[in-house]
Amino acid sequence: MEGGSNMTSISIPDPLWGSNLANVILDLEKLRTKRLGGDVPPYIFFQLKNIFHILETLGSARIEGNNTTLAEYVEQIIEKSSQPDEANDEIINLEKAIEFIEDYTDESTHFDRAFISQLHQILTKDLTPPPSGEGSLYPGELRRHSVRIKSSGHTPPTYPELQDYFDSFVQFINSEHREQYQLLMVAVAHHRFEYIHPFDNGNGRMGRLLNYAFLIKLGFKVKQGRIINPSSVFYTDRDRYYEMLSKADSLKDGDVLGWCEYFLLGLKNEIEKIDSLLDVKYVKSEILLPVLKYALDQQHITQQEFNILHYLINKQDLSMKAEELSLLGIEGSKEKSKVMGKLKDKNIIMSTTPNGRIYTLKFINNYLLRGVMKVLERNGFVSDFLNTARVAK
Repeated sequence: MEGGSNMTSISIPDPLWGSNLANVILDLEKLRTKRLGGDVPPYIFFQLKNIFHILETLGSARIEGNNTTLAEYVEQIIEKSSQPDEANDEIINLEKAIEFIEDYTDESTHFDRAFISQLHQILTKDLTPPPSGEGSLYPGELRRHSVRIKSSGHTPPTYPELQDYFDSFVQFINSEHREQYQLLMVAVAHHRFEYIHPFDNGNGRMGRLLNYAFLIKLGFKVKQGRIINPSSVFYTDRDRYYEMLSKADSLKDGDVLGWCEYFLLGLKNEIEKIDSLLDVKYVKSEILLPVLKYALDQQHITQQEFNILHYLINKQDLSMKAEELSLLGIEGSKEKSKVMGKLKDKNIIMSTTPNGRIYTLKFINNYLLRGVMKVLERNGFVSDFLNTARVAK
């Protein structure tokens, strides 16, 4: 077992090697070192990755009580709504927090108080403080009062105790853990952050964001596409998430290991799910072509546009030049420029390189996004609760 023995210190219980938990850890270690492969072009894969960030961001907000539905959020993206909306601002803050983590986290990052403080400031910026909003009375600062957690039998450390607990948490996440304990550290850290509840608001969102930062530090391939914010582990069954967190509050080894198995198994399933998006055959047949069919059925695109995009998707590299329109019966450079210009104006194609003349499908930030979400939901990538309103916490 790693860790100390006083009340504020954090330890990692030893799993029974050969147990389900140990096997999950071994599987995740293989995924950590696995070389990224696949034949999906990066200009397609990273659009899919951005869509998953949308899902993760909205899901993390909704698990805390934000009632924006997936359909509403998609429409806001498509219409580029600028109407004041605090629920939307909360989601935008989460997006910025993810960007901060990706920009400032690598395998040498030290997660000091300043890093955590800045992340909390980004997360709560310009939001109404509690009890009526999702902001903070003290952005970036530890809470200045004792708190209770609704629907939980656990009482977090009192205000006078908080600093010692938080210092131990920071020491724990920055300690050199042996390889076989590193993934367990992420799971234990998530529970202990929620156990401590260091801020007056935003602790759930902060804990799930820190998961992402810890995985980047552990060397999971994030910027190349393998890992996204893994919070969707918790979305499909929030009651189970809260149940497992609460059980671990006993701090008994068996209960903490039960939480670790729940957490890491969900993470493993999430990573394997995303890996399917590296298979170009799967992406074409199960995602992009159904999206086109949906767009045509909904009259978002014309038959001619469908034919052009269908041709583009069926090419090995999912790209085309304007002159290839001759293969679809569109002749003359003027007519070809006109047709491609309309596709660009509708924001459904883009250059594969800056200012290039080779084009690929663009399906993020336009009305094709509606079809992408429908198809991802049908294929089991989108949690059902993202589409339905949640009773406020």
